[in-house]
Amino acid sequence: MIERVLRLYPAAYRRAHGGEIAATFREMTEGEPLSSRVQEGAGLAAHAMRMRMGLGSAAPVAQVLALAYPFALAASAAACGLHLLRWYAGLVASPTPLGMQLGVDLSGAWGVLLVSSLIVFAGAASALAGRWRVGVPCTVAGLLCFAVAAVVSGPAFGDPVVTPAAAALAAAVVLACPPDRRLESTAPGWAGMAGAVIALVVVPRAAIDAHAVPGVSTDYGCWPLLVLAATGVVLTWRSGSRGGRELGAMVLASPPVLAQAYTTAWGEAAAVACLAAVLPATAALALLAGRLGRTRRTFL
Repeated sequence: MIERVLRLYPAAYRRAHGGEIAATFREMTEGEPLSSRVQEGAGLAAHAMRMRMGLGSAAPVAQVLALAYPFALAASAAACGLHLLRWYAGLVASPTPLGMQLGVDLSGAWGVLLVSSLIVFAGAASALAGRWRVGVPCTVAGLLCFAVAAVVSGPAFGDPVVTPAAAALAAAVVLACPPDRRLESTAPGWAGMAGAVIALVVVPRAAIDAHAVPGVSTDYGCWPLLVLAATGVVLTWRSGSRGGRELGAMVLASPPVLAQAYTTAWGEAAAVACLAAVLPATAALALLAGRLGRTRRTFL
């Protein structure tokens, strides 16, 4: 197995480190069951592909991916939380007997969509808590299952192209973060901010579905994007940078909520105009926030 995995590495890296990698792999998997060997081999294969694509831990793009990692998890969890919330609101409002409604909802592609949403939410929460060896595979598996089920269910659940593509992109961003930077990216401060993103996306939507916000029946999918945009501005202010890295990270994290906004707001001219204005407005605010952050650091 290890010989095939080593071929995935760039030739120069393989010549320099191939022997050491093979020896370490054999030492770690000696006497272990097949499942453990396959898991270690998959980890090495992912590392090899990151090295081949120039995504090593020291690469500039790896810094953006490390910053995007907790927020990609948060956006995935928030989007799936909204799917579960929408399903639950429909379940409560339906006059159909509970047992019959559950039987319909949990069968076929719809059942896979609901279960995969729950897996993504739980996996993302686990990864943000620092247990990425369990959380990342669960999140990625849930997102890919969600993507397949969204294709099968067709236009009945989101968009048959945009929704699965967004789920696959979110899985790719989570996987692309170098493993040695995942714990750093989910340190208490980052994990807390990512958790706040989930709460700020899901709780207001729950309030709207519970008719607790007078005069508001929908957000047209705009609110989650505004939360991510505001997060990018806050990160820029904290770092005092020009905002490119922070906004790039938010763009990488946005596909799950962007897909939901697309399917919800499409056809509503005012909502589409607001969504189109989010990016330039956020860029301008980020530049201002970065300048204020640098000024604050100078005076301190």
